[in-house]
Amino acid sequence: GSHVFKSRLQEYAQKYKLPTPVYEIVKEGPSHKSLFQSTVILDGVRYNSLPGFFNRKAAEQSAAEVALRELAK
Repeated sequence: GSHVFKSRLQEYAQKYKLPTPVYEIVKEGPSHKSLFQSTVILDGVRYNSLPGFFNRKAAEQSAAEVALRELAK
């Protein structure tokens, strides 16, 4: 499912003895139709989600997915 990425990033951090991933949220647009973008910081590196999610959780999952893709390279 779509909610695995944050867990997988957490597991990655534990495996390599890294600090817990920290998520930041940027909220855009009017409050009744806000869009969210997230950045996850892992071991001093920032990974940005895709823009324009309708909720915070989805934005964080996207950031985690981007981080996992980069780390897998």
